[in-house]
Amino acid sequence: TGKLIKIFGGYKQQMASVAVSPDGKMLAGGGFDGVIWLWNIGTGERRQILTPHNVVEEVMFSPDGRTIVSSDDKDTQLWDIATGEFKTQLEDTTGTYNIVYTLDGTTLYGRNRSELRLWDPDNGRIKMRLGIPSASNRPLPVFSPDGQTIATAGGNDYTVQLWNLQTGQLKNALAGDPKYVKGIMISNGVPKLVDYATKRVRSIAFSPDGRTLAVSSNNEIIFWDPSTGERKVMLTEKGGYDLLFGPYGRTLAAKNESGIYLWNIDTINLEKSELQHTITGYSAEVNSIAFSPDGKSLASGYERKNIKLWDVSIGQLKKVFKGHRYPLWVQSIAFSPNGDTLASLSLSTQSSDSKAEILLWDAATGEYQVTLKGHGKILDNRIPNQIGLAFSPNGKILASGSGDGTIRLWNAKTAVSTSFFDRLWRTFFGHHKATLKGHTYHVLSVAFSPDGRTLASGSSDKTVRLWDARRGKLKATLEGHVDKVGAIAFSPDGQMLASGDRDGILLWDVAAAQHKNTLVMRWDPGARQHILTVTEDKRMSLPMVKLTKSSTENKTSSHPVFHVFSIASLAFSPDGKTLACAGSNGAIALLDMSTLQVKKSFSGHGVWVNSVAFSPDGQTLASGSKDGTVLIWELGP
Repeated sequence: TGKLIKIFGGYKQQMASVAVSPDGKMLAGGGFDGVIWLWNIGTGERRQILTPHNVVEEVMFSPDGRTIVSSDDKDTQLWDIATGEFKTQLEDTTGTYNIVYTLDGTTLYGRNRSELRLWDPDNGRIKMRLGIPSASNRPLPVFSPDGQTIATAGGNDYTVQLWNLQTGQLKNALAGDPKYVKGIMISNGVPKLVDYATKRVRSIAFSPDGRTLAVSSNNEIIFWDPSTGERKVMLTEKGGYDLLFGPYGRTLAAKNESGIYLWNIDTINLEKSELQHTITGYSAEVNSIAFSPDGKSLASGYERKNIKLWDVSIGQLKKVFKGHRYPLWVQSIAFSPNGDTLASLSLSTQSSDSKAEILLWDAATGEYQVTLKGHGKILDNRIPNQIGLAFSPNGKILASGSGDGTIRLWNAKTAVSTSFFDRLWRTFFGHHKATLKGHTYHVLSVAFSPDGRTLASGSSDKTVRLWDARRGKLKATLEGHVDKVGAIAFSPDGQMLASGDRDGILLWDVAAAQHKNTLVMRWDPGARQHILTVTEDKRMSLPMVKLTKSSTENKTSSHPVFHVFSIASLAFSPDGKTLACAGSNGAIALLDMSTLQVKKSFSGHGVWVNSVAFSPDGQTLASGSKDGTVLIWELGP
């Protein structure tokens, strides 16, 4: 219906920060009245905790949900949620930022320009101080998976410090070769000859098993054994500013200004690790990606650019699709089931109304073949971020959404037909077969059921519609979304449909055209994991927490709150056991469809993920992002 379901109010001053409890049952907010407001999300019941803060700039729940933390520019205080009573205040927090809980909730930590501080949340006292040299470009500290060790680096040299979190003692200092050069520094008008390190620590990352610490510099990555402090191996081809291990530790991604470098990590013998994928040359947003049916190639489409085809096994560019007379604003791409044809849906860059055009390409040669035209002017002149495109399972029909609110069905054959009827039809109507009307706004996503009998469409009108693909008739309208439906996906058996908007995912029984479950997802940036709440209410009644500009600007700290995780793309694994969800915050979640729980959370993109796709064998997941990168994830068994 699109109606506002619930408003949490009662406060008169501007709200500065919000957070959701780990169990998803409570909403907390703080603002310019110095009060912590607590709401029961289910009932809307409200209560308050009075604080001495003039402004409650940040609020944060403890991992067990029993404590609420409030902060201003000077003090950080802890409160008992059940009673509202003051518990303790963290000592000496002035100038400290990024104060967060460890995952087990036993420690709070934050840093200032010269040290990392760890607090005991029971009494607010500082457990330890770890000296970190002042540097504007120092990497963030990282914890080992078992929570016993923290790795820090100053940023001005090539050394990583490993600290014992139980004792606060320095366990080891892992020093690479900084390769110093002489330079002149002027201090108080007096020139001095000093040594400058040409290699500095850019990024550090623990492997998932905690047995390896990767340290990145300008042109190399060093693997260290954190238990012994011994250097295991050096990867010298490329370095990177950001490091990220894959979920199973067999892939390492290194990202810098020139591209993404994906390493195949041999966990038994690190010396056999090899650089397998190099993805470079991105300067435009990746709007869509698609695996070829044999899983050997990956196509990526770009905003105001063209289409590129990549070799998945070695990560190299195979070809750029050519032959079209002007740059394309690619919104969606799709391979035909036999892999011979690649279809791309683009917005025309040659007209002011940005009509949707479908281009067919020879997937083997990358040569342009034909343009399918017929979609009308975009409604309200508001260009949508995405438009759906899908082949039928038999490859004979191509369905396209559009900004004109319609779905068009096309004859996907590009070869010249010998049939008199086919040739007569194309003479008068071209490739166009039918137009499906019913949506009242942009059609953003389309998908065929595995048997090809049903076509699903998602729209900015907040509905999902099911169509008889053969007759072009509307079968059902599915309502319940509160925002535009930008992602839809059928399960491989065709019995379930998943649809996503900015507030979550709805699961539908296709045969009955009825709602099954609602999945509301949030992203915990501190724990770097997704939080999933399941409900049978199809009206998205669980309020989502959103951070607006007014609630985050002019802040010197960033405590973790559960950020809304908006859905931009959905994909079922080939066996139907996993649903991949991607969207805001550059993060991706894998959901176990038997338990409706989060199996894995991983992130590597800097911003919004526009598209995800499974390889045909289900062992690989590809993702494309607004940051111009395509990442290939090794999922393992």
